[in-house]
Amino acid sequence: MAARCPDYAALAMPYYSRGDLGSLPDTQSPRQVNRYMSHVVRGLEHLHRQNIAHNDLKLENVFLDAQNRAHLGDLGLAVEVKDASRTALAGLVGGTREYWSPEKLGAGTRTRIDPFKADIYAIGVMYWALASGEDPQEHADYQDKLADTKLNLSPSQRSLLRRLLDPNPVHRPNASDLVKMIKIN
Repeated sequence: MAARCPDYAALAMPYYSRGDLGSLPDTQSPRQVNRYMSHVVRGLEHLHRQNIAHNDLKLENVFLDAQNRAHLGDLGLAVEVKDASRTALAGLVGGTREYWSPEKLGAGTRTRIDPFKADIYAIGVMYWALASGEDPQEHADYQDKLADTKLNLSPSQRSLLRRLLDPNPVHRPNASDLVKMIKIN
């Protein structure tokens, strides 16, 4: 439920008794990671189709219901992109620094970047954190980390993470493609 008042807007969400993805044990099975992320990317696809970038994707903004389904929440920093170029000023794109894309980290506040591809990068960081048990890190070289063969990932998950965490936003999939790529097993 949402309401707009003269001085503010309010968004009410259900109470999610299981908490958020950030409160889960360190690592999840590859199947469970895909399940959670499948739920999240379907919500993200809906936002992106409405020209809205979430702008603060992180584990703590994905909530778990009693049936262990993941729900995307906290749209407090969401940004509607009205520009035909589908870009926004980097100063308006953000959220939590550990989830920032390389192009956001390197941009000046007046540089225009694609906030939808920045969301996709943040999805990759979330996926990485759930699969590896590592906390997200600012300036992490995830491409290098993916070379670690001890990480319990299937070849398709490893390939997916390489695309999500690609330093070049042009090479990242869009949310609609991502829905097709992440399947619930």
